[in-house]
Amino acid sequence: MSAMLAATVLMADTTPAAATAATVAAKPAEAAAAPEAKKTEKPKLICKTEAVIGSLMPKKTCYSSDELSQRQHDERQNLERIQQLSH
Repeated sequence: MSAMLAATVLMADTTPAAATAATVAAKPAEAAAAPEAKKTEKPKLICKTEAVIGSLMPKKTCYSSDELSQRQHDERQNLERIQQLSH
């Protein structure tokens, strides 16, 4: 009976160590995956309400920060080009 108890204690003692080692080995993999998850996050959207010609209802448009700055740059260039053509 005591031999069986001793064997059970030894087996119980080795199982958590193996599980702990597996858990410790898995944590660096999870830590490495965490920065990748941040890279795949969607960028924060900036929403604006724009008036639509011929409609009483405004239109809500949302852009990422990069898209909004590119759109504003393009609109500015188009405006300057139209002004130069009209002179």
